[in-house]
Amino acid sequence: MPAYIVMNDNSLDALCRVRPGTAEQLMNVLGFGEKKVEKYGEEILQELRRFEEGEREAASKKVAVSPAEETLQLLAQGKTLEEIARARGRQLASVLSMVSEMVERGEAEFQPSWIAGERLEKIRQACERLGSDRLKPLKDALPAEITYEEIRLVAAHWRRENRRN
Repeated sequence: MPAYIVMNDNSLDALCRVRPGTAEQLMNVLGFGEKKVEKYGEEILQELRRFEEGEREAASKKVAVSPAEETLQLLAQGKTLEEIARARGRQLASVLSMVSEMVERGEAEFQPSWIAGERLEKIRQACERLGSDRLKPLKDALPAEITYEEIRLVAAHWRRENRRN
């Protein structure tokens, strides 16, 4: 629920100044009457207690993790690409694209289990024949059920491996 439904900015300012500890004290804060205290009072007082105990400070010390770092952490935990997409609330194609870039840069280790064996081999063979710089010729040369994301991932790995050799 949006905060303005419960209280306006003036009431919020008064709440922060007064910092009531009881329902009776809360009723003395600008904008809080009997009904509002009855409906929201205990929840507001509970949040104020949590704030006083330093919970906000602890939460603010959490380090923000970039999407790439979060993905790497999930890969390190052995999560599948599908599980990572669900955990991060992203489309599988977005995760595959990010992982492809990380594989090519050497930030993530390619896992053959990400692509079904026969598809992986077909994409590798197409990369050897056609190169891996452009995806469209690879897609045209491969069976229709092989997706651009799978091609992008294997091509990134193939390019990385060829640069090493």
